[in-house]
Amino acid sequence: MTQPAPETAPAPGASDAPPLGEAVGDTPGLIEQLHGLYADGRELIDAEISFQKARMAVAGRQVRAMAVLVFVGLVLIGCALVALVVGTMIALIPYLGAWGAMGATVLGTLVLAAIAFWLAVRRIGRVGALFASEDVSSEEPKASA
Repeated sequence: MTQPAPETAPAPGASDAPPLGEAVGDTPGLIEQLHGLYADGRELIDAEISFQKARMAVAGRQVRAMAVLVFVGLVLIGCALVALVVGTMIALIPYLGAWGAMGATVLGTLVLAAIAFWLAVRRIGRVGALFASEDVSSEEPKASA
């Protein structure tokens, strides 16, 4: 049993192209095509802006999460260092007494802090020297010109 063809389906053997008279009348003019091109371009730009906004929102959430995790990590490192200092002091009590262990721990911590600051100052000096030598070399051609 065969089903009848729907009324909207083309008859068998008929071409899919509209007759020539209808095709010419249906094509938009140059102005309409330019308006359509502008509308399509504007729609593309709006879609791209929306996509970039969504991507930046996702990146912002990731950066916020990373910042929270870095903060938690730094707090835990601080706690670990406090535990190290307290543990060192407790371990030294049998050898130096309570006051001696506290003094040795504080003195050792201050020495390590001084070394860290000294190394940081040296690096700051190196960076300053890099920019100072760049400024000197960039001023020389101006003076000779």
